Amino acid sequence: MKTYCLNIEISSVSIDTIINDIYNKKYITIAGCNVNTAVRSYYDESLSKIINSFDYRIPDGYPLTWPLNISSEQKYNRLAGADIFDYLVENDTQLRHFFLGDTEEVLKMMEKNLNRKNEKFQISGLYSPPFTPIDEWDLEKIAKLVLNSNTDMLWVGLGFPKQEIFISKIRHLLPEVSVYGAGAIFQWTAKVKNRAPVNWQKAGFEWLWRLANDPKRLWRRYLIDNTLFIFLFLKQYLNKSKFSQPLRD
Repeated sequence: MKTYCLNIEISSVSIDTIINDIYNKKYITIAGCNVNTAVRSYYDESLSKIINSFDYRIPDGYPLTWPLNISSEQKYNRLAGADIFDYLVENDTQLRHFFLGDTEEVLKMMEKNLNRKNEKFQISGLYSPPFTPIDEWDLEKIAKLVLNSNTDMLWVGLGFPKQEIFISKIRHLLPEVSVYGAGAIFQWTAKVKNRAPVNWQKAGFEWLWRLANDPKRLWRRYLIDNTLFIFLFLKQYLNKSKFSQPLRD
């Protein structure tokens, strides 16, 4: 049964399924979805179509599990993209990983820290794209860089929604590569910024940690989008169809 959080169809998938699909060369695309994703996609139909085109739309934020848990007898937990990433960093010795996004300095720091964590972790390439609109990028050139590196997994750290838009534009050029929109993972790994402590994550307050540590950039995203999300979520909950269909205007 399909389950929607606002207009996003949320995937009820385990981390084991994601990992197995990557290793079994199913060439999946993964979108980590949170409140910001849901609200922005609700008000932007083109963005909603992009997010729903991904193979998996995982509940990266706790509120995205609410429709799953209300609609099912099962108990679904948050599936953070950072947890998928951390599992592979700690255990993977087979796949080749390409990192696209952020600055060259962040990528180099990231590479250094990854090699410290797992000396057998294979980094096939690093690429810092220009700080210009995606429409000005040479997508064929970028795709060639990725393909020539024999990459299995492409991590895109451009921030939402730029990374999801980029993935949707380049996907047809990279049909045999798994792709994830990595968000803040690059800066966490480079230790430019710190991820919330585990107890904050488990309590569902990672967003509050990020807001407290970067209020100038994130205040609008969390305070306004969170308020809109509560209103829209209640509207969907009170609908006759609840979460079995996308919420319409």
